[in-house]
Amino acid sequence: MSKLRIFFLCFSLQFLPLFSQDQFFGTSESQFREKIKTIHLDNGLTVVLMKRGTSPTVALYIKFLVGAVDETPEEAGTAHLLEHMLFKGTKNVGTIDFEKEEKYQKQIEVWGTELDDLKLKIRDLTARGETIPPSLQEEAETLNRRLKNLIQLQDEFIVKNEDSYIYEQNGEVGFNAYTSQDVTNYQIQLPNNRIEVWAKIESDRLKNPILREYYTERDVVIEERRMRTDDSGAGVLREKFFSLAFESHPYRKPVIGYSTGLPFLKIEDTKAFFQKNYTPDRMVISIVGQFDFEETESIIRKYFSDLKPGKPRPTYKVEEKSFPGEKRFKVYHPSGSQMMVGWLKPPYPHKDNSSFDVLSTILTSGTGSRLYKRLVLEEKLAVSVGAANGYPGERYQNYFVFFIKPKEDAKPETIEKIIWEELNKIKETGIPKEELDKVKNQMVSDFIKTLDENGSIADLLSYYQLLYGDWTGLFRQYSAIMKTSSNDIQTLIPTYLSKDKVVVGVLEDVRKKSE
Repeated sequence: MSKLRIFFLCFSLQFLPLFSQDQFFGTSESQFREKIKTIHLDNGLTVVLMKRGTSPTVALYIKFLVGAVDETPEEAGTAHLLEHMLFKGTKNVGTIDFEKEEKYQKQIEVWGTELDDLKLKIRDLTARGETIPPSLQEEAETLNRRLKNLIQLQDEFIVKNEDSYIYEQNGEVGFNAYTSQDVTNYQIQLPNNRIEVWAKIESDRLKNPILREYYTERDVVIEERRMRTDDSGAGVLREKFFSLAFESHPYRKPVIGYSTGLPFLKIEDTKAFFQKNYTPDRMVISIVGQFDFEETESIIRKYFSDLKPGKPRPTYKVEEKSFPGEKRFKVYHPSGSQMMVGWLKPPYPHKDNSSFDVLSTILTSGTGSRLYKRLVLEEKLAVSVGAANGYPGERYQNYFVFFIKPKEDAKPETIEKIIWEELNKIKETGIPKEELDKVKNQMVSDFIKTLDENGSIADLLSYYQLLYGDWTGLFRQYSAIMKTSSNDIQTLIPTYLSKDKVVVGVLEDVRKKSE
């Protein structure tokens, strides 16, 4: 699902009753400009403010242009781990006495790093089949006991989840965060007379972070990875798919990191990652709801103007190249069978991106979609079928992917054959106007029903301002979606969705293999 579509449909709730679609596109930009104010601070921070609704509440989102795509292979998982760590408090929040706590924090970092190095050495010796010297194992056990003792001593000074408690006392809703391939996001909704409380807490989080409980939280992430990926058929298939689909681009790395690398993510490297990437020039704040523009801008400038700008970042040099030739793999896991079928494609704002949005809806959205009718209703080969455009990220070249859950006895090759048949029908005969219009109307109505709230708008305003530099560019993409023609969609098939460019991944239930 495209964030672009969601954004416009959120906004259209206020204007569609007044305008037809053509009128909406022609007049709404000026209407939005009256409600939105964009601020650019000298340190590079951008703030997008939007007045909306009548409830005395605001949604406050902070996004950073950093995600898994910005990591080296050895750093994989750092962006996500750092997201966890920034909820652990600061010099001012999360502690009863930081001056007394600090000595333990410093010792934990020193001995924790030494223990990580020692464990890595033992792992490498084991991999080479060499005997582990007893002295080395004893040293590791000694360091482990020392680290645990220091953690217990520090714990006496820690006030766990103090930021959550403060926010709860001030009426918060939805205090949370997420990390993707492209961005890291922090979000909350509060009464509009609590904006300064938010600004004080969040600016302190950026100026004075303390990565306390680092080793405990790293273990939490390792367990999260086990549950989401290693013990999940869908997770295993998805990770294998992108490791094969992308040969050179960092989109091939999983957001959560690798099971072999997570235990050795060093605290000093995580700190350096923060300093490099959490800078105001790579940051957008969006605030949506009922508030005063001037008062809110004054608060933002008071608390965020002294953030230090980052160093210029070079353009990422590696671009994924699609060589002729299909890629196929099979992976076994004790879970139900699944399939992924995908093709490399350009990102927004390429003109073809919006056509892929419409194609996705035509093929897989709802019981009337073409692949759902063929695979689920008529041939009864699949339990479900879906599609994603712009996967796994939208900053760089990405994939258009089908996700299929076959029925127990269905053959993957039969399902794939039907996919090719439906794509070829579109290539040869196009999309009838009635079907195309119906799909576009569906794209509008589906999201209008579900996305009438400040948080969704704040999320998407900040997302597109951060990735593309100007949220108003969304009007051009909205127009492109509504003007997508049958010919635009037909052209996608020979250009991108060909057999010599496909990646096909099949996950089979290992329990069947053993029968």
